[in-house]
Amino acid sequence: MCVAFAQQSPSKESSTWQDLGFNLLSKDFSTDKIPLFEGLNKSRGTWSFEGKTIDGKATHPLKGSLYIMGSPKSGMLPSWHMALRWFANDEENAVKYAIMASPRPTGFDLMLFRVGPTKNLREGITNTKPQPSMFRGQWNLENRTITWTRSNLPARLKKQSKKDDVSEPSQSFEMVVATDGKISIQNSKNASQMQVVNGKAIVRTAKAPEEPVTLNGKYNFKTVEEIADRRIRPTLPPQATEISLLSTRGGHFARYRVEENYFIEFLDKLWEAKKNSSAHKRDLMHGEGEPVNRERMARRFKVAGWEPLENSVSYFSPSKPSGAMTTYYYDREAGIAYHDTGYW
Repeated sequence: MCVAFAQQSPSKESSTWQDLGFNLLSKDFSTDKIPLFEGLNKSRGTWSFEGKTIDGKATHPLKGSLYIMGSPKSGMLPSWHMALRWFANDEENAVKYAIMASPRPTGFDLMLFRVGPTKNLREGITNTKPQPSMFRGQWNLENRTITWTRSNLPARLKKQSKKDDVSEPSQSFEMVVATDGKISIQNSKNASQMQVVNGKAIVRTAKAPEEPVTLNGKYNFKTVEEIADRRIRPTLPPQATEISLLSTRGGHFARYRVEENYFIEFLDKLWEAKKNSSAHKRDLMHGEGEPVNRERMARRFKVAGWEPLENSVSYFSPSKPSGAMTTYYYDREAGIAYHDTGYW
């Protein structure tokens, strides 16, 4: 059994949810998982890993690598992805974990999806479509441990599974997330074949790639070149100046100056590049090129605290299959544009 890490006192200068990319949480939102998010952030990279796997009633030693990446700042849900490989860069002999935190009114629910391994080394059997298993987690700040317990898959995934979740013994295991980022697995119960029943990260062997820049909150920029967030920059005309932003996890609001010819040229180029992949056709977008009343704009940008434009006209970007797109409002007399972008 892997020994849990000793409890360490929390830092006096601990992070806030704002630091971790959450700027719209209520004041009574629980802070108990901030140390967990910090620990998972510090775990990013590649580690040597030692442990044991289960095979029937016997266990076998495992020496491999653990690769971890992820971020609480990008995406609709904060998530971290782990790949535990028997051999370096061997995708067939790997167990993959995805940890996700789903927000609720006062705190986060923890979920873990586990897939693999795809090959049983001792029997030489390859499973090209390993079924996912879902676990729900309970975080214990005192011993920095998540207890993961097997749960039913969501309906959309359960249809793909060959086995009924509830027909198997309840599986559980503990994952220790130390303050320095080291991950360990212990106290596994009813583990399925070839799963890791205990083990720990030993030494960090490589750092994870740099996480992309994600802006959360209110910002001001003089030019587009100053903006490093790759979600935001493509939605702005390159010639935009005096840019104000309100960026959230699900999208952003922007206000900026731009000359009319540059603004229209920018939209035309967007549509030319995406005309065959957009979920909606430009000439079928209701409201394209039509005036927008002040009340509608006031409601849309109330959260940003910006006064509505006096003589705005609405325009739209190409859309993703999910319906995500950017809605633009342009006042040609003022030379000012607002836009609202969704990422879902």
